[in-house]
Amino acid sequence: MNKLPNLSGLRAFEAAARRQSFVDAADELGVTPAAISRAVRRLEAELGIALFHRAHRSVSLTEAGARYAQQVTDGFRQLSPDAIDRRAGRPRVTLAVEATLARQWLLPRLKKKNFTSLDLSLNLHTHHDQPRVLPRSADLAIVWGSANHSGFRRQRLVSPRTILVASPDAEIQSLEGVAPFGLIHEADEQWWRIIYEEAGLPYPDAANSMTLDRCDLPIAAACLGLGVAVGDDVIAENELRSGTLVPVPGPRIDGQDYYLLQRTGLSVPAKKLAKWLIDEAAEFANWQADCDQSISQLT
Repeated sequence: MNKLPNLSGLRAFEAAARRQSFVDAADELGVTPAAISRAVRRLEAELGIALFHRAHRSVSLTEAGARYAQQVTDGFRQLSPDAIDRRAGRPRVTLAVEATLARQWLLPRLKKKNFTSLDLSLNLHTHHDQPRVLPRSADLAIVWGSANHSGFRRQRLVSPRTILVASPDAEIQSLEGVAPFGLIHEADEQWWRIIYEEAGLPYPDAANSMTLDRCDLPIAAACLGLGVAVGDDVIAENELRSGTLVPVPGPRIDGQDYYLLQRTGLSVPAKKLAKWLIDEAAEFANWQADCDQSISQLT
């Protein structure tokens, strides 16, 4: 029989990997950060691999550590009370999703009858940054970019388009007329420079600008008439559908795709939720094509 690693080391490692912090893992488990560090080092010695990169005040998973963390998380998940089939009440399905996507794209869809007919309880586990390790309770996850997670099947869900949006009161007829209204940035002016470069126009360095650090905040600022925002049509969908925002003439640029991750061995309720998400993504793609056509007519 193969010898199993010590349980205390696995618990310390799983918490530290999930929290990306020895300090936070220590708070969760009620021990000291030094105890977490010692337990992880013992586990690394047992396994013969480095699980973390260690800096002065931070840690991050190595590639091998990220793969092993998902295996450990999956193992703990099978032992958790949530894994017990109680056959009573509505089945619960856990979906891990980035917080802004949950608020802007997912939550408005939960009002639809086709969701309530699934007859399940949805547990949303939200995060603000791309997770290296998914929560042990997650049946499904929506992630963006190229990240892969052991134990999950990956499928493209939605493909954002980066577009320009403004309040309809602005009545902007061309990209050349944008600068006087002010440019709203997320994080930095990179996207605006790309937009002007794609259009073959000089970047208006003298334009008033506002920089915000969350992808949904430029959308909110544009709704208030504070300027023209670069945003993706996934995040701005509800405002565009309602007419609170309108597209502004200019290039459309493909963004990073969102992917649906489905854990292997899904329950029937989780499979139903996965199919519902895929169907909603198809409906979004149809609306997106109509929106693209409308923008093409503007330009």
